[in-house]
Amino acid sequence: MSAGRWRHWPAHWWNGLSVALGVMLVQVIVSHAAPAALSQVASQLAMACAICASLADLPGSVRRNRNRVLTAGAMTLLAVGLVAVLHPYRAAMGAVVAALAFGSAMLLSWGPRAGPVSFAPILAMVFALAWPPQPLAIVMASGAAGIALYLVWSVISSALLQRRFHRLALADALHGLAQLLSARAELLGSGGAAHAMRDWLGNEAQLAELLQTARDQVFPRAKTDPRSAAVLLHVVELRDLMLASRLDLELLGEDPLGQEMRAQLVGRLKALAVLLDEYRDALLDERAPAAVSVKATRWPDLPAQDPRVRLQLVLQDRLSHLDTEVLAMGRALDMSQPLPPLPVDAGPLRNFVTPVGWPMGLLKAQWHLDSPVMRHALRSTLALSAAYFIALALPWASHPHWLVLSVAVVLRGSLDQTLERRNMRVLGTAIGCGVMLGLAQIEHVTLWIVVLQIAVGVAHAFVTRRYLVTAIAATVMALLQSHLADPSHGIAISERLADTVLGAVLAWAFSYVLPSWERRNLPRALKRARSALQQYAVQAMSAEMTPAGALTQRMARRQAYDALAALSAALTRSAAEPKRVRPPLQELNTVLDHGYRLMAHLSMMRQSLMRRAKDLDAAFMAEMPEAAKRLQRALAGEEPVPHAVQALQDWSLLPDVGPLEDLKPWMRRRMQVSLDDAARAGQAAHAAFEAMATPPSGVDPAISRMQ
Repeated sequence: MSAGRWRHWPAHWWNGLSVALGVMLVQVIVSHAAPAALSQVASQLAMACAICASLADLPGSVRRNRNRVLTAGAMTLLAVGLVAVLHPYRAAMGAVVAALAFGSAMLLSWGPRAGPVSFAPILAMVFALAWPPQPLAIVMASGAAGIALYLVWSVISSALLQRRFHRLALADALHGLAQLLSARAELLGSGGAAHAMRDWLGNEAQLAELLQTARDQVFPRAKTDPRSAAVLLHVVELRDLMLASRLDLELLGEDPLGQEMRAQLVGRLKALAVLLDEYRDALLDERAPAAVSVKATRWPDLPAQDPRVRLQLVLQDRLSHLDTEVLAMGRALDMSQPLPPLPVDAGPLRNFVTPVGWPMGLLKAQWHLDSPVMRHALRSTLALSAAYFIALALPWASHPHWLVLSVAVVLRGSLDQTLERRNMRVLGTAIGCGVMLGLAQIEHVTLWIVVLQIAVGVAHAFVTRRYLVTAIAATVMALLQSHLADPSHGIAISERLADTVLGAVLAWAFSYVLPSWERRNLPRALKRARSALQQYAVQAMSAEMTPAGALTQRMARRQAYDALAALSAALTRSAAEPKRVRPPLQELNTVLDHGYRLMAHLSMMRQSLMRRAKDLDAAFMAEMPEAAKRLQRALAGEEPVPHAVQALQDWSLLPDVGPLEDLKPWMRRRMQVSLDDAARAGQAAHAAFEAMATPPSGVDPAISRMQ
């Protein structure tokens, strides 16, 4: 990407650059402020502690970022203080390794947002083990200075980059939606090919993350920047409409006319995706979007007696709603256009932002052996303790902390993530060691310090984006940092590579100790998904269009999306587990398939009620609550699959009138088809619960409880 396109640099680039500059400033300031005799030692200690605190320096609000960095810094000081006191006592040091491993893993009780903070004391312990013995006062004073200086820097840089992060988060949401539209078009054009389905589901999961990041950045500033909030609200609505656009497409048929109609839909979705990417570029370039319009879809001429004429009207109506949302985004981005009122008040939008606090109830809820967090904490404690004592017994014991670090970064909460980290860590370390072989030929301390600062920024920037790049940069950083802290040991390239390979093997082996197989956790995720769908069914079929009612509907919709995404992610992770402990894939895939279809039906009915409630009489509206209750019972497995539903899939039996003439028969058909999907999802969930309640074949029930 050229320098002239700096506005398009992704957020993790800016974040990595900010971290690298902050760590460099800490080292420069401490090296000049410390007494001459302690300058090098103090600057290295301060820099190392600043690196640990910087793990929590991520794009977000100034307050949220400040609190994270402060928490990570406090844990860093605790870790380096313990190591400074107990380093000479191997048994006591082993206990410190175990305690820090357990405590860090338990921080994950607060979810992924605690991940960067939880790793700070582990990295601080590793850095402290690498230092030559120093008086406690020097260690603590230098560490505290480094953390305090970096905290000041993080607050300043975060405030300066707020506007850029704000725009980038919204731009990423627009691009993610464009990718989802393209994936949906590919799925439709390929006739439901397996690879297209995987891409679509992958883009669904990615967009869910991007939307939450954008909510966290945009909604707290909705009062001062209502245009960005309006664009994001349209993105959320468009995602909902696109999910509903998948319905009834099986009625198009496979004859030439049906294929032509399908091709027109594919072209329209791709055109909208291109338009969304144009909006993204306009947002980042801080200009008004180019004057664009959506070309009318050229439907094939159908014979008057062909019942697909009525279906064509339905599809055209859906496309018009998609166009409306997309063009509304363009108007909101154009500063010369008036901004319509937000559909939700700015204040309530904060309900969709990730919580900031650290409620103790989340931690208390994990204090039992069935908790995946507790099992991971115990597993990490055993693994890191074993790594420490094994490292002391190895022939190359000059850097025992490297083996501990390798195990810590590879061992994840699930086998799927551990295997991915294992492979990337070993490959990245090998490449990083190759880079260091080249750098070792240039004995220039200033150059090494510059490369170290760059490696710090690169490792930080790509840790959640492309871990292979982080592994390469982290290897260079660790080798240089260790050598600069204690040049007497040289650059231990071969030892680093050996420790990484051994650590990866140890982490892989310990993945089978107190494992948290997805089979154990999926019943909870399945219950959550079913409950969320039941709640959304009630809210989506309510005619209450008050601001409070609209907010409740949006909350229920997001919870349903999140629950289905969590279930899908758990199912994906289970593919890496041993076959004997895998969950019932067919049943759970059926739940997901019909669950997403049900979401589409509910979203379609919700949109119809929002736009055309006046076209529905009181008698029809009185049917809605009972229909919602039937959906709830069907999801609970208490309703049989309707016998007439196969007839409803026959295009010749579509309502006799078009939806624009009379909406009621189309709504009744939608309720019947949604009941079919709810019943199928409920029956599949019931079968999945029964299958997961039975221990895997060949496994003793007592052993199964431990697994």
